[in-house]
Amino acid sequence: MLLTGFSGGAITGISVAAVLVVALLAVCVYITFYRGRKTEENLNLEPYKHSSNKHVPGQANFENSSEGGSLNKGSSPEVPRIAVDKSIEFSYDELANASDNFSTAYKIGQGGFASVYYGELRGEKAAIKKMDMQATKEFLAELKVLTHVHHLNLVRLIGYCIEGSLFLVYEYIENGNLSQHLRGFVPGKVPLPWSTRVKIALDAARGLEYIHEHTVPVYIHRDIKTANILIDKNFRAKVADFGLTKLIETEGGSMNTRLVGTFGYMAPEYGQFGDVSPKIDVYAFGVVLYELISAKQAIIRNSEIATESKGLIGLFEDVLNEVDPREGICKLVDPKLGDDYPLDSVWNVALLAKACTQENPQLRPSMRSIVVALMTISSTSADWNLGEFYENQGLAHLISGR
Repeated sequence: MLLTGFSGGAITGISVAAVLVVALLAVCVYITFYRGRKTEENLNLEPYKHSSNKHVPGQANFENSSEGGSLNKGSSPEVPRIAVDKSIEFSYDELANASDNFSTAYKIGQGGFASVYYGELRGEKAAIKKMDMQATKEFLAELKVLTHVHHLNLVRLIGYCIEGSLFLVYEYIENGNLSQHLRGFVPGKVPLPWSTRVKIALDAARGLEYIHEHTVPVYIHRDIKTANILIDKNFRAKVADFGLTKLIETEGGSMNTRLVGTFGYMAPEYGQFGDVSPKIDVYAFGVVLYELISAKQAIIRNSEIATESKGLIGLFEDVLNEVDPREGICKLVDPKLGDDYPLDSVWNVALLAKACTQENPQLRPSMRSIVVALMTISSTSADWNLGEFYENQGLAHLISGR
């Protein structure tokens, strides 16, 4: 027998030892599995540990963080905890290598508190925004909005980095911005045809409609302008630069805040009293529509008298109040278009812009109504006489959103 030579006590001891070994192995397996689970959980809860994290966006403390969040200067700044959804945390070295150490040869843009560089990251073309450390509020606002809000006509955020500086990484939009196209600053590009301008306006309106109508809470961009409307290779538009974005918790609400944005695009109630509502984006969008018609800047400088300037809104309002406004509108149309534009369509867009830039915010249309109006202008402008705007109550209600 195999058991010959072993006493009963020895056999019992061996059996007990075997049981203990099995139990010990089970405990080890459990601890390993449990720690693995905890590690995964920790990765999801701590977005600043140099890993690719996915988080459910937090909404409750957005306003406090975007206004009061702070960073400690240094190589590893301490950032208020941010819930980041589907955004990659890049390392500084990865961004530096992609942009040749942030070389001027890779620089594609410059703003008030940020520089933008081209780079290729993990097989994808990207725009790397390097922000000043003082731009904490803008960094937090943009990171939170773009990790929570996703739409075809909003620029897509790929990831971020907080080593040494503040970085946001976006999809690369290769065709510049709308301002560059209207002013002729894009080498080798022909002037935008009128139909393309209307399509770009519609794309931008859809992006704004989404953040105004289809998100909870409601987001307000606060810096809509042609420089913040990017154009892709197919001449489709994406709204960008959400660093000044505000939210409103209650539907149809408004709030008071500090003045930020760009002169020439600011609604009167915002510039005078700091009142913020979705209608300030509508007002700025009306200025963009006037720019699409004329290719003029929002504020027109007097070339002879440097201290004198006139707003584009005032220029169009003077013309629209003339006895024969259509003739005056023709004189304001971008000369680069020549005669290659349908006057009815231009006229309709001009009147839509006028509705958007009403002094009383309650009289301005919603972005939803603007989308409908631009869809109609784009498809059947000849059949839709927006010139009867003030006589046609049904149409007036459509534009005003009532």
